[in-house]
Amino acid sequence: MTAPMDTFSFPPSFDIKSLPSLEKKVCVVTIIGKNRLSGFTTKASILNPVLDRDVFLGSESCVGKQIDRGEIECYYDTDAQVIYLHYQSLSDASKLASKCKQLVDKSMDLISLWQDEDFMYAKSLLFLFCVSHIVLLSHPGSTFDISYVKLFRTLDTVRSKLQPFMTDALHGLPIPKDWLEGARPCSPRVLFIFGTPTVDVGYDDGESLGLSRSRSQRTPPIKKLQHNIEDQIYRIFRKSRIITNISNNSLFAVPANQEFVFVNCRSSEVADPVGMYLQQLKSYSVSGKDSESPKSRSYLTNRRFNHGVGSGDGPRSPISSRSSEQSFKEFLLQHIELAFVKGFDDNVGRNPLRSVFEMVSCEVWFSVATTLHKFFFTDTPEVKVQTHFNLLGSLISTDVRFSENRCNKILPLAENAYQQDLPQHYITEYHYSKLAQAKRVFAQFARGPAYEKYLKQLEESCEEWWKSGHRQCEETSLTGNLCLNHLHRLPEDGENDENNHLPVMTHSSQIKTKAACNCGQKQADKDDPFDHKYANFGFYQTLEESCCGKLKHVEFPVFNPSTSDVRAGQVSSTPHTKLSARDSGKLDMTAPITSSLSLALSLGQSGGSDLYGHRSPSSPNPEQSEMLETSQTATVTESVISDTEIHHSAFRQHSTTEYLPGMIHSESPGGLLPLFPSWSLCCIGKSTLYSHIHGFDLPGFLAGSNFLLPWDITLQAVKEKWPTVGETAGKKGRQRRVPQKEIGEVTVRAFLGMEYECPRGHRFFCSGPEKIIKVSSASTVKDNATKLLSLDMPLYCPCHCRSTKGYIAQLMRVYIVTPESSVKIMLKPVVQPSISSSPLFEPGNDGPLELSQGSVWVLRLPHVYLGDNGVYTMPTDPQHLHACRLLKGMFSYKEA
Repeated sequence: MTAPMDTFSFPPSFDIKSLPSLEKKVCVVTIIGKNRLSGFTTKASILNPVLDRDVFLGSESCVGKQIDRGEIECYYDTDAQVIYLHYQSLSDASKLASKCKQLVDKSMDLISLWQDEDFMYAKSLLFLFCVSHIVLLSHPGSTFDISYVKLFRTLDTVRSKLQPFMTDALHGLPIPKDWLEGARPCSPRVLFIFGTPTVDVGYDDGESLGLSRSRSQRTPPIKKLQHNIEDQIYRIFRKSRIITNISNNSLFAVPANQEFVFVNCRSSEVADPVGMYLQQLKSYSVSGKDSESPKSRSYLTNRRFNHGVGSGDGPRSPISSRSSEQSFKEFLLQHIELAFVKGFDDNVGRNPLRSVFEMVSCEVWFSVATTLHKFFFTDTPEVKVQTHFNLLGSLISTDVRFSENRCNKILPLAENAYQQDLPQHYITEYHYSKLAQAKRVFAQFARGPAYEKYLKQLEESCEEWWKSGHRQCEETSLTGNLCLNHLHRLPEDGENDENNHLPVMTHSSQIKTKAACNCGQKQADKDDPFDHKYANFGFYQTLEESCCGKLKHVEFPVFNPSTSDVRAGQVSSTPHTKLSARDSGKLDMTAPITSSLSLALSLGQSGGSDLYGHRSPSSPNPEQSEMLETSQTATVTESVISDTEIHHSAFRQHSTTEYLPGMIHSESPGGLLPLFPSWSLCCIGKSTLYSHIHGFDLPGFLAGSNFLLPWDITLQAVKEKWPTVGETAGKKGRQRRVPQKEIGEVTVRAFLGMEYECPRGHRFFCSGPEKIIKVSSASTVKDNATKLLSLDMPLYCPCHCRSTKGYIAQLMRVYIVTPESSVKIMLKPVVQPSISSSPLFEPGNDGPLELSQGSVWVLRLPHVYLGDNGVYTMPTDPQHLHACRLLKGMFSYKEA
């Protein structure tokens, strides 16, 4: 690739041998510092008058993209044998704007970005001080930036430590011995350029900016300003020992007998190029005698001669601008000419030493500069070199070091705030609350760019403390209580790499309730259940051995495996096409009760207890009535059987390899059965066990609430009627003395009870929704079972026990005392445990459960209702308690 004639990026991407005049010695001039907030120029644009052409352009230059990547802009003036280097940093407006755009686009961290750029800026300056003869330090104001003192002291310290390593890197290159030992051609001379004068510069002052004083014997104000700035800078650098008597030992030098400060008197460049061209056109049309036509110059050149247009000020004198540019050209060229003639000797003192100053050919310089650039930026440094680079980063990041020390001091205080008054183990919510408290303590005193880094360390430290034996098991019981043990694994859990360090134990919320067994004759403490097997089966199974194990039980359908490899069936959360239990049981639950209840019960009155009732006058003929009743009973029975067969025919074949993970309900898939029954139905004895005068003698019942409600069932029966004495008078009458059949009404009595049980073990029967049974002083029950038969019974009811908490009792058992003869009682329980969209739960038997006559039966309902979507717990909102209920139509009967 041939060498470009304009600026190019350094290190060059083309073959150096393609450059002209490679054998000539070159002087290297570098410009660093800051520039104005302008998009048309850079700080290197001041070099364009020196070159008599527009070389260094604004941010839209041809190598703008390379400069944005941190590379150096380079130009080789073959005529003057000068290499110009221009380094851009965040102090340049274009580079700062580019980085700000990256912050917005990539969401970068400002602190880390600025810290990285500062480190890159320091290394780049150190590199430039090692390859340059003259360094121009530009500043847009008129006041020396004192922050350079700390930066230069840091660079001087690190350069002295890196000097032997740079010497090793330069071995083998054709450079003089002094250059090789010092790892630089000379102690570069630094010249300072200020862009804004603090004095007014008039026409005469502009002409007298040159070195000649022929037109005026007095010192111009601008010269006084430059000399005063020189004196200030020299005193500052001498006091801080940045420059010394021996320039070879310093980072850079300033000339002792030459001017090294230049104040640019040229006003700011115009911001409106259109207005500038209009002003040029106007001035040309008016005068028409300007020896140098505006259209013969480029826009950048014209702009320098017409500053102030469009900015609100009047047009300035072009003589002042030309004089300022000519003065800067003379200011810089005198140092460049001195470098070519005899070099720089900036040592001072009584016995000055020989200063080192070397110049090499263009080809050799590019080789040396490229080698040092790799040393600083590209090659992987040695461990010792990297240590010095780390030292450089630490020295220039004073704010970071202060922030590190401050945050490191506050971090233990924040950790102590987290660990203060901690329980032995605690849950995630409490962990985050304590972590927030620790963060507030940390935020009160921590400052600076290291804040986020140490805040993350605080989070990790608190997290590690919590997880190292202080983490609580957060498994929630079926009643909504947390396990209070520290993190553990269950006995049935398999051991793996993640849980082998955890202890083995069961869940426990340390909450115990008192509950009765299946038959209700014994109470025991019940742990807060964490699985529905213990809640609905395990607890009651443990009491079977000591209480109701020998009683007669009705078996409910459960899973019967045919192989040892069984698994839980797939359960869908969408409603199944199976008919609901409520719909399937409408005929067999409701029809017999509605059609057979006596008139007294239907009116809410107590039914009679006579064996033979009186037929209503409106009743049909006894024989017709008997035939009608028989026909109705047969029709209802056939309907019930038909409905049952239709409902269960599709699910008669149950799976023997997959089981139902929850309970049977109206939306559970067909053909799957649970592993264990959640319901219980047992017979505790003969019907004589219950006394309607004394009630049940069972533990836990509230006073006067242990009585069942009578259910009078009226049946139509055929009875024999014997003839009277008159009817049998005479021989013929005696022959006709045989009993006659007559259709009448027979009333049989059963007893029902809905038992509610609260967590404290208190029990009571209800005569209706939220109405506890009350008896008179004579121990007589005034209510009957009408409401139990015709109304939905709530699943939850407030308990009347004396407690400020207000416990809620749950419907747990249904007691039935069946008649001795005539009828058989049947049960079909259906429970809706939540709002109307919840499924309906049932035991899962084919048809109603038939109870034996003359017995006391107890149906124990589930404690927890587990559906496909989880557990249906008691609603927290009291307004939703009415939606949880045992549906009406549970009881039915048929004639024996």
